[in-house]
Amino acid sequence: MTSKLTLQCELYEEPFPVSDAVYEYIRQYCISGECRSEYRRRSHLFVPLNKIKFLEKIGRGELAAADGFIWDLEDSVPRGQKQLARDALTSIPKKTGRVEYNIRINCGDQEELKRDLNAIEGIPFDSVTLPKGESATEILRLIRIIGEDKAYIVTIETLKGLHAIDEIACVLKPRRDALGFGVGDMSTELGVERIPTYDNPLFQQILGIIAMTAKRYHLDLFDSVSARFNDPEVARHEAQLACKLFGYTGKKLINPKQLEIINQVFAPPREVIAAQLYTIESFLAHPETNAQVVGGEYKGMPAFKAADRYIKKLLRQGYLGLIE
Repeated sequence: MTSKLTLQCELYEEPFPVSDAVYEYIRQYCISGECRSEYRRRSHLFVPLNKIKFLEKIGRGELAAADGFIWDLEDSVPRGQKQLARDALTSIPKKTGRVEYNIRINCGDQEELKRDLNAIEGIPFDSVTLPKGESATEILRLIRIIGEDKAYIVTIETLKGLHAIDEIACVLKPRRDALGFGVGDMSTELGVERIPTYDNPLFQQILGIIAMTAKRYHLDLFDSVSARFNDPEVARHEAQLACKLFGYTGKKLINPKQLEIINQVFAPPREVIAAQLYTIESFLAHPETNAQVVGGEYKGMPAFKAADRYIKKLLRQGYLGLIE
């Protein structure tokens, strides 16, 4: 075994040793057309566009830990400052690194929506958040207007949206688009207190429905902003619930002090990476059989396919890179 595979972005100092077979297997994938760059999406930070000071902070690199910024035209911006926020779109700092630039538009008000669509035309961004998603027809209409070259994140925030979630997921693009949970509006509609998701079985049920739908259609998943955004431990426990139990990709946040915690929770664990590499190694070493004993456990081809998907996703996200 030689050390040829290492994690990028300084997540872990020690490289992962791999065999020649695994090295070549990964090298072939890296030079293939399938290995296209993907966003990491552990953390998406809301930035109210009526608050110029936040744009200035981002321009100075003070919030560089975020995997993505949601330039917000919707709920965080008072109605009287909507146009001020739209005007600020031209002041968004230039992108650096792998960060994802996302714009959240007003979908609940047709007049505001029209103004938003006009304002974002010609603005460089990567993806759009469509809040309060309730209709596949409306989402598809917006995708066609804004452009099919963008990624889309649809937030499920109402019972109507939850009921229509399958048809909504159908119009999104696999392995590019995402579903998210908006617990604030959902709790209001349900008539229940907005408490942490780990204390509310009903919120957990909704997290599960959204997760199962996203997994079925190969979409990313975003957990909601924390109920107590100034309490880092609440954010940590909510993130752990979403990540470990429901397989969410990342979490949205409004307090940059939570960035480090959320990135840690959703980062690929070293022991999981090592285990998945070992699974791939075991199957490549014995191609004549579809089942292996890996780490004392019996594993069939589904385990190999899962390991293959996991490692390839990390390669596309830039976490892993081959070194001599």
